[in-house]
Amino acid sequence: MELQKVIDERRSIRKFTEQEVDISTIEEALKDGVKAPSAHNRQPWKFKIVTSEEKNRIADILYDKTKDIKGHTGPHTSGIIKNVPALIVIFIDNDISENRDMDIISIGACIENTILSLVDKGLGTIWIGNTNLISEEIKELFKLPYETVSCLGVGYQDQFPHSRPRKPFEDVML
Repeated sequence: MELQKVIDERRSIRKFTEQEVDISTIEEALKDGVKAPSAHNRQPWKFKIVTSEEKNRIADILYDKTKDIKGHTGPHTSGIIKNVPALIVIFIDNDISENRDMDIISIGACIENTILSLVDKGLGTIWIGNTNLISEEIKELFKLPYETVSCLGVGYQDQFPHSRPRKPFEDVML
């Protein structure tokens, strides 16, 4: 698929089929992700691909932590996590982070490269930010020293949403 088509067709998918995703396909997309620019070439990202029980445990932790917060999207997000076949947990390596803002921006660029690569491979994605609320719990779950930045749900989409409205270009230009 050509780049412009991938950019134009990318959507946040919240409904997925039950079809499993080949882990090697996700790994190939992550290889494209890590080609993103990073501040001072620190490459502060770490990834863990999780499915089934581990993925559902993350969903349960998020649900339990946010279920009593009126209007919070965490409970809804936990349902999406349970529905998605694979979840990429994205961490920051704080041991090499010298400028957190720049490193978080770098991770964002890596995530976007990964998303575009997955769309190019025919997969749907959803960028999940609520999981940063349970970073400590994820760290304990996997016995890892890294902080969770966000997650990326990956699967074969079972919906084809319309493009979301964007601000007019003139409104974002100064």
